[in-house]
Amino acid sequence: MLGNKSINKDNHLEIAGCDVVSLAQTMGTPLYVYDEALLRSNMQEYEKSFRENYPHFSLAYAGKAFLCSALCSIIKEEDWWLDVVSGGEYYLASTANFPVEKIIFHGNNKTNEERRLVLREGVGRWVVDNEVELNLLLEEASSYASYKVPLFFRLTPGVDPHTHQYITTGKIDSKFGFLLGEAENAILKAIQSEDLEVWGLHCHIGSQIDHIEPFLKAAEVMLQFMVDFRKKHGFVFRELDLGGGLGVPYTDEEKSRFPSSHFYVKEISEKVKEMCGELSYPLPRLYIEPGRSVVNTAGSTIYRVGSVKEIPGIKKYVAVDGGMTDNPRPVLYGAKYQAHIGNRVAGEREKVSVVGKCCESGDVLIEEIELPSPSPGDVLVVEATGAYNYSMASNYNLIPRPGVVFIREGEPELVVRPENWYDLVRRDITPLE
Repeated sequence: MLGNKSINKDNHLEIAGCDVVSLAQTMGTPLYVYDEALLRSNMQEYEKSFRENYPHFSLAYAGKAFLCSALCSIIKEEDWWLDVVSGGEYYLASTANFPVEKIIFHGNNKTNEERRLVLREGVGRWVVDNEVELNLLLEEASSYASYKVPLFFRLTPGVDPHTHQYITTGKIDSKFGFLLGEAENAILKAIQSEDLEVWGLHCHIGSQIDHIEPFLKAAEVMLQFMVDFRKKHGFVFRELDLGGGLGVPYTDEEKSRFPSSHFYVKEISEKVKEMCGELSYPLPRLYIEPGRSVVNTAGSTIYRVGSVKEIPGIKKYVAVDGGMTDNPRPVLYGAKYQAHIGNRVAGEREKVSVVGKCCESGDVLIEEIELPSPSPGDVLVVEATGAYNYSMASNYNLIPRPGVVFIREGEPELVVRPENWYDLVRRDITPLE
């Protein structure tokens, strides 16, 4: 099992001390459940590793993995920064009283409304993604911001991390960032502006990366650019943001496949210190932006089994009351998951296919898994759904999205209420008679 799970005397699965059968009965299903202690422990492991390996650093949680007001409070309490990629993520953080001076604002196509909201309200670091955005900033900063806008420039380091093509973002052929050969003039324009302040550089090479070499190569490319820029223009970048992307296991079999966060931080820190020493470059403040590796194994999804259909000699379909609307990753990326019958963890097993309730043949959560003979009414728990499930959930087929529960010291707390049918129509405009 992944995370803090156990089996109690009733043969029920428990998450952080909470019986999932009780959770399903009291909170309903589908339901996203997070172990807050494990989530915080993952954050604290990053903090500890940096303190042991690098003198000046900032950790920024990647909000796109999963974000809600309650999580913003945890990020604030753990003294992390927050990486947002839209006006909506920024607005959520702002309304949750997260300090805007610790927000990193990303996006390859920031809209007028998004840019002006962030310029007015303030930001910790604004990541400039392209020439068009820079020119708009040069025009708008003096009108909307009462401060010098602190900038990172996102560069494309040309590193292929060999992950899924949809989550590879650092290759030359990418919609994100400046090519190395094009960045120089853009950065110089910003340096010369009275309304902007260049703090450093940013890159992000992809997500769910299972080996350390691409991260080290990206750091090497970025540092070489910094050194060359100083030689040519005399400007020293004070900060370097290497993004996120560290992968995590989704099944027990994958536990040994991914580097630990400690190893990841140690290796990156050593590479930066080594190169800066060799090239006589001042050590920059180092940022990284973990998301998936903070929340994924801390999250699970609880479903209720509905229909069970057996095709003799072919397959047994076990349908749950959710599916691709609350977990689109299997249909998008072919993602693999493991699951348990929460009300009957131990028992004689059989091969089944776990499917959702959407009107799509591709709505398959787990293609094949051995479970203790599922029956209608059973509680099914899918592990490692903490990242990119809630944040990518949809209302396809007009299915309401699940609520979110945080388990704190053995007690469940509803932090996002589940949608109801009225939520599905409340934005509709009634046609005139």
